[in-house]
Amino acid sequence: MSGSRKSLFFATAALLFCQGFASAKEPVKIVSVGSRLPTLAEIRKNIALYEEVAPFDGIMIHVALSDVFRKTKFSKRDLERADDAAKLYKGIKFKKWKYNFLGVLIDQHKPDWFSDDYWKAVAYNWGKAAALAKRLGMAGICFDPEGYGVYPVNSYWKSAWWVKGGGKIKGGGVQPPDLSHTQKEYLEVARRRGREVGERVFEEFPEIVLWGFYLWSFNGSDLMGEFCNGLLETMPPKARLVDGDEWNGYCAKNEAAYKRMENRNETGCGMLDKRLASKHRKQGGFAPAFYLDAYAWPEKSGCLTPAINAAKSKVHFFKDNFKEAKRRASGGHIWIYGEKCTWFCLEKDDKKRCQPWEEVLPGIGEAVFGVGKDKRKKHKRR
Repeated sequence: MSGSRKSLFFATAALLFCQGFASAKEPVKIVSVGSRLPTLAEIRKNIALYEEVAPFDGIMIHVALSDVFRKTKFSKRDLERADDAAKLYKGIKFKKWKYNFLGVLIDQHKPDWFSDDYWKAVAYNWGKAAALAKRLGMAGICFDPEGYGVYPVNSYWKSAWWVKGGGKIKGGGVQPPDLSHTQKEYLEVARRRGREVGERVFEEFPEIVLWGFYLWSFNGSDLMGEFCNGLLETMPPKARLVDGDEWNGYCAKNEAAYKRMENRNETGCGMLDKRLASKHRKQGGFAPAFYLDAYAWPEKSGCLTPAINAAKSKVHFFKDNFKEAKRRASGGHIWIYGEKCTWFCLEKDDKKRCQPWEEVLPGIGEAVFGVGKDKRKKHKRR
């Protein structure tokens, strides 16, 4: 083969390789999260309508085993309820919503970091939740780490809150300082607990996408950072650890903001063990968040108000951010949260109690789904 033909051969091969690599990348998936999601029974009854008017790639669903941080293991009755919910879920004929997540949370549960018995129950519960997500064919688990019984909500995940004490707790009390353990001991035990939870989760679901509204990004939460390091240590090759970076996503307003989130995630917000950096690059990532209430009522959102007011329109501003979020979504998906309105109103619903997002943000459906309202079929309530 002559030199020129050889050069052409290798150039063509390189081009085909790059094209093949690019085409192998899956499109970013859009996941619905919110306080006004339909129940399993509603989804089963109205799935055709829901997928038509809100063609997400998936949604977050609470299916019986959400309470993973309780002090006791899931009971026989809890598991029976999960089986009943699983049968209902299995009966739903999903055509579009196939990238679904089982929701779990910490909520009111104050973790006892140094109790082996407590963490045996927690690891057991996480394992059962992972097994259920696997059995249902879900993409994985969505974890809300916010402790709603305390303020700030990330208190449980900060060593200083425990060691120094003084933080306010629900009911008007104050967290006393822990005189028995040092900060170093808290960090060490948090990492061990991450390994213990990870071992149970990944044993049940080796290909899981483990996504948190916050993970590394939980505002300087050093115990969360060590917990994530522990998860990474036990993570098998096909599993993913995806950070939702919630508040920064809600407040992102330009390319620079999304770039900052991407950079923060690459280093685990400075908490990633460098020995795990290669693994994190391959199996970590972040999923940008959107809070629709902030777009609908920017005067109440604070962080987005000036930028939205200066934009051509609310939806135009959303589109620009959405485009940038898709570029940076290294975790494979974007999630959209909302509180006051919903995507899932039916024709006979009381519009005072069920207001569609399209009414307060005209054009938002086309911006999210890429399909105009006029091109979506109209269904009557069954």
